[in-house]
Amino acid sequence: MSELISALNRRGVNFIKTVDISMLSVKENRGYSVAILIGIVLSEGYIFRLSKGNIADHSEFGGKEHLVNELADWTADFIITKGYKAFAQSEKNLLNGFYDETTKTTPLPHKKIAILAGLGWIGKSNLLVTKQYGSALCMCTILTNAPLPIENRSIIMPKCGECTVCKDICPTGAIHGSTWEPGMNRDSIVNVYHCNGCLKCLVNCPWTQKYIDNNIDKQNECRKG
Repeated sequence: MSELISALNRRGVNFIKTVDISMLSVKENRGYSVAILIGIVLSEGYIFRLSKGNIADHSEFGGKEHLVNELADWTADFIITKGYKAFAQSEKNLLNGFYDETTKTTPLPHKKIAILAGLGWIGKSNLLVTKQYGSALCMCTILTNAPLPIENRSIIMPKCGECTVCKDICPTGAIHGSTWEPGMNRDSIVNVYHCNGCLKCLVNCPWTQKYIDNNIDKQNECRKG
């Protein structure tokens, strides 16, 4: 595992989580017992420009989404060379029969694995929200039977409180403002058919803004030092 972590870190991955998914249905876990979640964080400068400049720029988001998908494929190949089975839930693989275009769903979303890992919670935007990065991250997952150490944690309930920033800023009215609960239907939170992918909910979430502020403060301290 340490060899894999080092290789992924060198390639730009910011965090790696491994969770037990053996308790899930076969439709979800495809017969695999472990899921690996890898994530790449969006830069604070990029988020700052999007939120303060009110501009539409998918360059970094699109680039890191592409990279994390490629690295998921690479990870699966790496595990296979070690004699185990693995399936990368990358975009190209999910589109090959594992993505329902009608409902815009997959059997096992990356967010569900992130929830099992205790990484964050589902916000009112239906995005994963974390204490450390807000929603400023791109994720992908790999399913495997490799005997890896697992990191399942208690489910973190939403910490959005009465905040409705994502709902209020959504230009298409796709976000309903509902607070997520385990087992809740996605459609009760957001109308994915009305979402135009503008990223405004992602960059303007107070938790994402806190990520920006914390990093800017650290940079200023380094300059003073």
